Amino acid sequence: MLRLVLRGLKTPLSHKRIQANFLTIMLCLFIIASVLAACGTAPTGQAASQVTPTPTAVSTLAPTPTATHTPKPTPTPTVQPAQPTSPPVVAAQPILDLRPSSMSIVGHLDCNKGQAFVCSARVLSRSDAQRPLNWFAFTNVSAHVAFSPAAGSLAPGQSVLVTITVPFNDSTAGLFFFRGPINSHTITWAC
Repeated sequence: MLRLVLRGLKTPLSHKRIQANFLTIMLCLFIIASVLAACGTAPTGQAASQVTPTPTAVSTLAPTPTATHTPKPTPTPTVQPAQPTSPPVVAAQPILDLRPSSMSIVGHLDCNKGQAFVCSARVLSRSDAQRPLNWFAFTNVSAHVAFSPAAGSLAPGQSVLVTITVPFNDSTAGLFFFRGPINSHTITWAC
């Protein structure tokens, strides 16, 4: 029996067996090629998008002959350390200050009664301002109320005394407004 087994090993493979092995290998290669070809295509049930070829310009000029060219060595880039940058200096907007914050003819030192109520207020520009303070004044009491001066420009640290004249017949309660570039103040008026 051992002889039969050994004898079977020595016998060459049959032609049919070679063909079967060849067909099996070819079938496997075909399946692998089909799977690889299917990669990147639209899944079943979805229409593949139409690809429209884009025309490209083709030069019909023949290249001009050039002299013998020796390539220049490419310089190696040097990396500079980043320099710390400070933010740009922006001049601080001037802030308007005002004294007093309220006025009334009764018991108030900033107002006097004569032919009209005459009051005074001080408009101040802070000393740390980087530019002049432009300001103006107005009221909701009456159009006949007068500010002297009614507007102006103050250098940093300067102030101006503003005289407010309120006629007797227009002496209703209200507000005096003083407005600067970034803030405003009001003085409450009562007679």
